[in-house]
Amino acid sequence: MAASLVLLCACGNNQNKKKSETKTAENIEEQYIKEDLKIKLDSLVKEMGRLSTPVMVNIQNGTLTLTDKEKQHKPSYLLPASKADEAITLVEKYRIFTMLSCDMNIANLYGMPVDDYKQAIAKLLVDINNPAFNAIAETKSQDPLDSRIMKFYEESVKAGTLNLFWEAIAAGTVEQLYILTQNIDKFLPCFDDQAASEISYRFILVHECVMSLVPYHPEMEQIHTVLAPLEVINATNVAELRDQLLELKGAIKNAREQLI
Repeated sequence: MAASLVLLCACGNNQNKKKSETKTAENIEEQYIKEDLKIKLDSLVKEMGRLSTPVMVNIQNGTLTLTDKEKQHKPSYLLPASKADEAITLVEKYRIFTMLSCDMNIANLYGMPVDDYKQAIAKLLVDINNPAFNAIAETKSQDPLDSRIMKFYEESVKAGTLNLFWEAIAAGTVEQLYILTQNIDKFLPCFDDQAASEISYRFILVHECVMSLVPYHPEMEQIHTVLAPLEVINATNVAELRDQLLELKGAIKNAREQLI
């Protein structure tokens, strides 16, 4: 009887040892995969940071200007600030935050009141309550774009909200494309070939990051599905960008609607 118990315990220990070894091997493999993913994402973010500030975001620096006559025709395609109240989940709040930020820039360009936008965005920030946003707020607007992007990215990694970081970036990217398509004759002449090619490259980088995260965040399959129809964007100059935006106008509108 005693011998049987010893044998049973020995077998049990061997089985536990094998399970432990298997689990350790899986942990090491998972660690390597995650480390490889981080290296990839770090590289893609640094690459994105090297790009110029998007024209649609650089309004305050005079890249985009309107005459008094043009300002009289207010855009009807902007999201209302009240859209923030419809955002229930954290993902929705992140998306609407960046989309309203883009729209506020355009509203400001047209001389429209922006207090409602500011209040809505401030409320979203309170609801989101992410230290990464506080870190961004502490950076100076004149700081290089790459350092601001990296700061937001690094703080998102620390906060464990990397998936939400890319949800926000992707939503903002789609909103900028949508705005471009709504007044292409006015906005596109503000682009040179480099800015046009960077629009494409930025989208490619964002899409690649989203695809890389889907295996670890299955819920991001939805944003991947939204972006997929636009992956043909690969313009290298203004003429190509114009053709692609006109061709994809409906798809971009549909992508935007899925985000809100």
